[in-house]
Amino acid sequence: MNTNHYHPGEQENYDRKSLRGQFMQENPSIFADKLCLVTGAGQGIGLSCTKRLLAQGARVIACDLDRSTLEELYVSLSKVQQDRTTLLPFDLSDWHSIQSACQYLLQDKLLPTHIVMCAGTLSISSALELKPEALDNIINVNLKGTLLLTQQLVKMLVDHNLKGSVVVIGSNAADTPRVNMSAYCASKAGIHMWVKCLAQEVAQYGIRCNIVSPGSTRTPMQTQLWNKEHAERDVIQGDLNCRRLGIPLNKIAEPEEITDAIEFLLSDKASHITMHDLRVDGGATF
Repeated sequence: MNTNHYHPGEQENYDRKSLRGQFMQENPSIFADKLCLVTGAGQGIGLSCTKRLLAQGARVIACDLDRSTLEELYVSLSKVQQDRTTLLPFDLSDWHSIQSACQYLLQDKLLPTHIVMCAGTLSISSALELKPEALDNIINVNLKGTLLLTQQLVKMLVDHNLKGSVVVIGSNAADTPRVNMSAYCASKAGIHMWVKCLAQEVAQYGIRCNIVSPGSTRTPMQTQLWNKEHAERDVIQGDLNCRRLGIPLNKIAEPEEITDAIEFLLSDKASHITMHDLRVDGGATF
């Protein structure tokens, strides 16, 4: 894989991470030579997923709006992993940028058969005070951009008679109302239904489409909301004033735990699963 960078426009958790690292070293062929594409690859769940796939032998097209985070990812990789990584910065909220990125993939004959859509954005506002520009940003990234990019990538697979697997990061907020998160909830509800409809239509081509719906996860998107002391504790315990349930497993998810679910649905271990929404939120919703 060429590495040209293209620019078109607590202890328990440590133990889990150690076990995952051992597992990855012993199972480097799960995604051996599979060409994967990950959006939001520069941080959070997308970063975790990108590193997991590379550790398991995949070739990865790492996508993000922020070129600098992709470059930080790249320098953190081993030489072998760098040789299997292509950096593809583009703006998921812009249709022309999506088109340019897809054209680049076609021209370089890079047809990812395993697609993970992790990019997303969040802003907080009451439903009555929501500004049009904030709504546009959330919808353009979480719904419209994710929809259009998935559409184009899956169409490429169909046109080239390739089977594939798509995993889109949704949210448990897609069907659980949240105070001050109306636009985000709406965007995630929309992308959930899009994935299920797409899955019905492309199953005949051997293409599976599934959703992983995290709850509160230790990512920059989550921690940006922690503007007071004990914020993490409050998330875990819940907040009656905001009609928000706590987390029965009594902890925030780590990105690697969400990646575990992505890995399963993306892989052949889930070969008879499509149109599924796998909720990974510690029991916060049901």
